[in-house]
Amino acid sequence: MSNEQKHDEMSKYELKRLINELEDIRGRNTELVSLYIPAGYDMSKISDFVTSEASEAENIKSKHTRKNVQAALDKIGRKVKEEQVTPENGVAFFSGNVSDTEGRPDIKVWEVVPPQPIESRHYRCDKEFVLEPLKNMVVDDRVYGLIVLDKSEAAIGYLQGSNVKTAYTLDSNVPGKTRAGGQSAQRFARLRKQMLKTFLTDISDKSQQAFLPKAREGKLLGIVIGGPGFVKDKLVEDDYLHQELQDKVIANESIGHSGEGALKELVQKAEESIEDSQAVKEKKLVNEFFDHLKSEDGKSEYGVQQVKKALDMGAVETLLISEDVEMYEAIYNCPQGHEETVYEREAEIEDSRECSECSEEMDLEQMSHIVDAFGEKAEEMSSELEIISTEHEEGQRLMNMSGVAAILRYRIR
Repeated sequence: MSNEQKHDEMSKYELKRLINELEDIRGRNTELVSLYIPAGYDMSKISDFVTSEASEAENIKSKHTRKNVQAALDKIGRKVKEEQVTPENGVAFFSGNVSDTEGRPDIKVWEVVPPQPIESRHYRCDKEFVLEPLKNMVVDDRVYGLIVLDKSEAAIGYLQGSNVKTAYTLDSNVPGKTRAGGQSAQRFARLRKQMLKTFLTDISDKSQQAFLPKAREGKLLGIVIGGPGFVKDKLVEDDYLHQELQDKVIANESIGHSGEGALKELVQKAEESIEDSQAVKEKKLVNEFFDHLKSEDGKSEYGVQQVKKALDMGAVETLLISEDVEMYEAIYNCPQGHEETVYEREAEIEDSRECSECSEEMDLEQMSHIVDAFGEKAEEMSSELEIISTEHEEGQRLMNMSGVAAILRYRIR
């Protein structure tokens, strides 16, 4: 994907990658321009607005800042004039000087058609791009609710995508079974029972605060409860939870711990119940890859070159690429018709190289991020592509194995 052209609607992954790229850009002054346009806007009026802002920029005192802002607005203005109507989800433009050398500007422009609608028109000139509206689009706000508890502590959290997040932690005042001096066994039992009831009510109240809004928005996929003892059962069986939440309980698991540290343990234990969650799906695929690798059955490959070879053969069933991989495919051609493909980080890719066959100079013809290059080939070969988060242990293991791997349809060597 080139910086100068992006007309098709982006996937969430592409948008996330672009956000990371734009976040790293900083202006020396307020010279980075962001413009968001929702669907339905008259693009001729937007063009007039950009022209007007370019005129206003004449008032900027700093010569370098003035020139950079006007150049950025000129780039955006040209893009706006190319659009007859706004795309269905609207369009956003980002432009500014990305040069590291002061006095030698390099003005770039990005045109973004996002995967979700832009809500409002927004324009700003600043030292950084305005990215919050785009960041909100890459977050899958559907969640599983998580509750872990025993008689002494509890934690309430979410499984959102691949991430486990804590909403509340609670400590109880329920005493152990050893009586304080002078108290009768019956009185002490009543006291413990009442304090446990109070604690379960507190858990229910916090769960309602955490989950009920999500449930009513249709974004609560289910609730999983767990803990080491009987208290987790009382929470459900004695109807402490709000009825709308009670109806969302999909599993009640026995685990070895309670409290905040047990939330991830609960997710692992309840994988069958939440198998449609992204985190569980990713973990299963990565573990399947490692199982094939361990058994040496020939149905796994890893590393850029090996996976590319398997892709070209049509042997890949599922392509796994870590979201943290920053690798590019560069294709070079020489005057004699020879072609070479190299894989490097973008900063290490040169505009030309010596042909290994005829020693003539080869020119860089095409450069693509590995997700785009391999993803296109995977689509051609009817292979599945999964982008794997590094927020969980399995994703980190994949990243340590180059971040590029494949589960094969059949053995190729």
